[in-house]
Amino acid sequence: MQKNSLPPTQKPSAPPPPTTKEEYVFGHDMLKYFCFEEGYINLNQGSYGTCPRPVFEASKRVSEEIEANPDHFYRIKLAQKLIDVRTRLAKFINAKEADEVVMITNATHGINNVLHNIPWKADDILIGFTTSYGAISSTLRRYADATPHPKLEMIRFAFPSTRETLLTIFRDHINGLERKPGSTAVAIIDGIISVPGIRLPWEEMVKICRENNIISIVDGAHMIGQIPFDVQKADPDFLVTNCHKWMYARRPCSLLYVPKRNQSMMRWTFPVSWGYKSPPNEIDFAEQYSWVGTIDYTAFLSVHAAMDFREAIGGEQKIQAYCHDIARAGGKKMAEILGTRLIDEEDQFTACMVDVLLPLPVEHDVPRLGSGVGHQIMHKLLEEWHCASSVYIHEGQLWARCSGQIWLEVSILCTFLWQVLIQMHRYRILNTLHEP
Repeated sequence: MQKNSLPPTQKPSAPPPPTTKEEYVFGHDMLKYFCFEEGYINLNQGSYGTCPRPVFEASKRVSEEIEANPDHFYRIKLAQKLIDVRTRLAKFINAKEADEVVMITNATHGINNVLHNIPWKADDILIGFTTSYGAISSTLRRYADATPHPKLEMIRFAFPSTRETLLTIFRDHINGLERKPGSTAVAIIDGIISVPGIRLPWEEMVKICRENNIISIVDGAHMIGQIPFDVQKADPDFLVTNCHKWMYARRPCSLLYVPKRNQSMMRWTFPVSWGYKSPPNEIDFAEQYSWVGTIDYTAFLSVHAAMDFREAIGGEQKIQAYCHDIARAGGKKMAEILGTRLIDEEDQFTACMVDVLLPLPVEHDVPRLGSGVGHQIMHKLLEEWHCASSVYIHEGQLWARCSGQIWLEVSILCTFLWQVLIQMHRYRILNTLHEP
């Protein structure tokens, strides 16, 4: 089968840093700064992220430094290097101090860490959403299933929608909760939903939680590098975000933000390690997370190179504006050609991901095909068309989530559309999805 006809991705060693920011031209020219194989169309930065060549090379140098003298690195150098990373990230998200930020592997790990430290009671309440990330929905079910069985409340969000509608739904549900004196309620709020790729009014939702004595945990897996945010201004009780998605760090690399007022709740890490102290001893939150066992710390330490690269190519505002604009322009063009629509036509919720309705023929009923149809289509896109996008079902319709990025141009999104979606329909791939 003929591959797509994109300009081939160049594969030189990492190019020397340009002398001025103006030498970085967003679009096809940026492909040479990434490690993609020839012809690959990556419209799925939101799932796993990818790091630029300069970040990859910097990580290799850190690995070489570790292997040159592992004991010296782990026993003497590592602690300060992690403090330096945490200090830079704390400033980036406007935390009051570096010790409110610790490094973890991913957002799911961080949320599990927080939930693991809450002393659950039978009358407590867990609050999630029908649009919560799948792993987080599973986590919530696990806690509801386990003794002492806190009650699980799942709030339905359906799109298209409006900010006002979402906030009204959330506020009304919170006001309608039946809570007993002394019970604890915890809400896990997406900053940006995974699918659909919607930016929620999470700051207002955190405020509603605060007004109702509900612990807020912000799942910001997609936030850092995609949108600006200020943790002091928003003031969540807890927040996690992945640096390996939109910030260009090596994977796995994430941060957990816990303001000083809540650090006494975090009695242990997951897994428990050397920093644990039995009550009534006070715990040192940041110290606990400085060592949770022997792992490869190169991803955490790649944050400096990732942030340096982003600064060199123009900074956060320029990057985020381009990724937003290319997502909107490409998404509109795809919807126009397909005769469908975007899930966010009015640009109320779009950051750097756009969701396009796919024209599933009437005779192919989405519920009949089952929830696995999106994964089967994604596999065919990867194996037969050499491209990646997230395909999923929302409210009984099939959607494609495409991530705007600095290496993309509208023509790439149209190539994806014509050579994948239209061809997929023409050859009736959907007909064979449910065949053995």
